[in-house]
Amino acid sequence: MIKENRERVYLYILGFAAASFMVMPFINTFNEMLTRIVEQTMIFSVIQEVMAPFIVKILVTVLRVLGIPALSGGSNLYLTNSFIPLQIYINWNCIGWQSFILLVYTLVTGLQGSYSTRSKILTIIYGLEGTFLLNIIRILIPTLLAYFWGYVPAVLFHDYMGTALTLLWLGLFWKSSFSNLLVTNPKTNHIRLSIYNYLDSKKNQRRGIK
Repeated sequence: MIKENRERVYLYILGFAAASFMVMPFINTFNEMLTRIVEQTMIFSVIQEVMAPFIVKILVTVLRVLGIPALSGGSNLYLTNSFIPLQIYINWNCIGWQSFILLVYTLVTGLQGSYSTRSKILTIIYGLEGTFLLNIIRILIPTLLAYFWGYVPAVLFHDYMGTALTLLWLGLFWKSSFSNLLVTNPKTNHIRLSIYNYLDSKKNQRRGIK
């Protein structure tokens, strides 16, 4: 059962990767259209007003640590090491909600085995923290590319490498989780062993009667 869950998680990730790269030319157009539609709804307005400014402030802090002067203004990030500041707008579609949906989808499958509750909780926390950090890095890298090398490299990374980073992270996340975090529940193993021994003894009794 546990082995099947592991294989199923990796198959989902590989399937998503294949589908993503097959439709890559159409993703940008679809995202632009989806952004215009969804930005009119209330829930994404809240995300835009709350989450985007929060992430911008984190990026400003990281950039300052790296020695790059930056300021935040709502959902806008300003790189101020020039006469005209470089403005970068962070909208809801750049925050990385898609990666959280994919994470949850794999968690539903990967945690179906007879793992202990504690190890499941640790895996969920690890996954959420890592995915959040991934999205910060995924926004930070094109910001640095725009600062040092201009608009084109930043757009190319943003449009084509974000999905690859997400898939790479999910693969590493599940590899480390299966190897180091997830442990089977001793009580469940004891019950399974007892049932196996009981069935084995019944088979031996039947063979003795025959």
